[in-house]
Amino acid sequence: MALINQSMTIRILWVICIAFMLSGCLENDKARAQFENYQSRLASVLDTEPLPLKAPSYIELPRKRDLALPVEDVRMGLLDAYELRACGLFQLIADRNSILGKVQDGFRQLQYEITLLSTLEKCLNQVETESLKAQLESAYQQKREQLPTVYWNTLSTSDAWRKQLTPSSSSLILPGEPFPHSDALVALTGYANLSEDSTDIVTLQEPLEKQRYLGNVFYSMDESTRWLTATTRQLYRDDALIVCGANRDPTRLNYIRNVFDKFFVGEVQPYLSKINSLYLDAQPALLQLNEKLPEHPLLKEYRNAYFAGKHYQAFQNATKDHVQYWQRLFQRCNIQVGN
Repeated sequence: MALINQSMTIRILWVICIAFMLSGCLENDKARAQFENYQSRLASVLDTEPLPLKAPSYIELPRKRDLALPVEDVRMGLLDAYELRACGLFQLIADRNSILGKVQDGFRQLQYEITLLSTLEKCLNQVETESLKAQLESAYQQKREQLPTVYWNTLSTSDAWRKQLTPSSSSLILPGEPFPHSDALVALTGYANLSEDSTDIVTLQEPLEKQRYLGNVFYSMDESTRWLTATTRQLYRDDALIVCGANRDPTRLNYIRNVFDKFFVGEVQPYLSKINSLYLDAQPALLQLNEKLPEHPLLKEYRNAYFAGKHYQAFQNATKDHVQYWQRLFQRCNIQVGN
């Protein structure tokens, strides 16, 4: 008997521990808790069970070693020529070949490539030796062709960009609290608008690395779509249980209306609006990046989802479908909304 009591005590303690752990998880992920609460209350009103969610749709960023593209060295002779010293090319390449220059990170490498292009253009306008001018013209054309690849490598393999494109945790963006992203947004826009005249590329690195924005928005958007889609499917599954007309159940309809007002309009909808605004803030820069970057088969799915906006469209459709269900229900039951 003592052994049975001891076993039951251990089980109870385990249940309590698990309950506390789950409570802590939900407390740390208030957005997910809002979705779960909304869905479970709808099921409770209609005496059904919440519909299980489908598999996550979030797409992880591929490994950087799989994304890096090779950049061929461009050799130039006659670098000790006076004409190249006068236009600054000799010193620029000497700095690049130094010990520090050989260990540059992605942003400094991109800055060097852009500075090199502008310096080569300057030298082409100054040198008079035809053979040297022909070499510079060849180097300039090769470097211009390589620039999109260097641009790509910085975005796909640098620590700063990979942190920016990856969620900082498995929790969703918090509802009802400010989400600092202005510095990262400025840096993102700056990177999307880089040209051969850009001179401050390195300054974009720190805000992209420290202010985690895009990855959190992408992940929260996908999870919001997943929860909302399951809840909409659940509502359609249970729609026949909501009787309107002469045989209507006023109490049940009132409960349904209260769940809609308090938990959808009061909590879920403002959160969806927040995620929508955060994505729209970045959308112009994301579309620009998508046009500039070279094709890479391993990043195609990720780019289509987040840069080109395929998953944002899914998020919008899920929101629209959910709202349309409520509109049809209220119309069917002749319920006035907004009073």
